[in-house]
Amino acid sequence: MKISKIFIGALILICAMGVVCATDITKLQMPENYMNLGDGSYGSEVDDVEIDVFVEDVENSVKNDTSINYTVVPGKIKNTFNFTDGINNETGVLEIVKINNKPTVITFWTETGSNSSDLQRFNDALTEVNKLNKFEPLDPATIDW
Repeated sequence: MKISKIFIGALILICAMGVVCATDITKLQMPENYMNLGDGSYGSEVDDVEIDVFVEDVENSVKNDTSINYTVVPGKIKNTFNFTDGINNETGVLEIVKINNKPTVITFWTETGSNSSDLQRFNDALTEVNKLNKFEPLDPATIDW
């Protein structure tokens, strides 16, 4: 009886910790005209720009991969990168920041060829997100993968 209570208590604690860690990404402060779309995605109908926040495959987000038409070049702002994704028909800017002590990618993108595929628009949104959340883009060479 005592062991089952301890087990149930531990299970509840683990679930609660998981919820707290998972919600941090969705509680980021975003520019005024961006709506939270859930799962770390934000969108602006005004700017026609999407913002995605993710912790999966961070290292590969800053590497060129010609097999899937993914190209990355240094961006205008230090430690940011401009990218084109030929498979998903996307273009944008990305950065790596630390959230919960984990390298996390934030992408600012739209469909390639869209009227909103203006790099300055992405850089403005990136600068605002960094200011609101006190983020500093990380140099990928300094990250211990």
